[in-house]
Amino acid sequence: MPKKILMCSPEFFDIEYEINPWMHVGNPVQPDLARQQWQLLYDIYTKRLGWEVSLIEPVSGLPDMVFTANGGLVVGDRVALPKFRQPERQGETAHFERWFQQRGFTDIWQPTHDFEGEGDALLWNRVLFAGYPWRTDRPAHAELERFFGLSVVSLQLTDARFYHLDTALAVIDERTVALYPKAFSADSLERVRSIVPTVIEATDEDAVAYGLNSLSDGHSVVISDRATNLISIYRQRGLDVHPTPIGEFQKSGGGVKCLSLELRDLVV
Repeated sequence: MPKKILMCSPEFFDIEYEINPWMHVGNPVQPDLARQQWQLLYDIYTKRLGWEVSLIEPVSGLPDMVFTANGGLVVGDRVALPKFRQPERQGETAHFERWFQQRGFTDIWQPTHDFEGEGDALLWNRVLFAGYPWRTDRPAHAELERFFGLSVVSLQLTDARFYHLDTALAVIDERTVALYPKAFSADSLERVRSIVPTVIEATDEDAVAYGLNSLSDGHSVVISDRATNLISIYRQRGLDVHPTPIGEFQKSGGGVKCLSLELRDLVV
């Protein structure tokens, strides 16, 4: 079944503050190039892969709203809203909540602890891998487990450059994930390896190229065009790989997955 994705066009995307190691106000976004890169990603989803993309209206003053993956976690008819740690992003939550309400979602909830949506929560089969501590509090994981009724596996991130789980781990298919080992604690790596049959390890070069901030439907993978080693590995495994440039968004610490919130039909 084609994926359903929520995106937000980058009309107001810029580097207006610094809240992660990638962001520098002295390294501004090139608006035309950002728009071009976003459109390329949108076209891959809709024209090449036949995925369904919905749009949320961008809001002036919320430059990071383009990163819709942080706008919630959606599983079936249930939505967990974000509780942003940084004040600069807290204004986004109300706009995402309104979007879900207008589309008929009624089971909408927000955890009491910090939680940054799908950026820190990746669903693999019926296991929810949940990251901490840079942007999400570990106690939020127990809240997610109760709300969704899914098994939650907590993973500790140890490198501030990979501050969201979706920058260091990618779900490829029902038997495979890819990850950057150096971004995780030793016990977290062991948890993943004990659960997932096949774990692909990314190189330093692919990790810093945001190669793990990618999106797969089990057959096709959309990935940063600079993650050349992972691209080669995926193609050798018979996957349909779609490299695309995301350099303007990486200036803000974002990439393919950050720009894409999955709207899953899975019933829990």
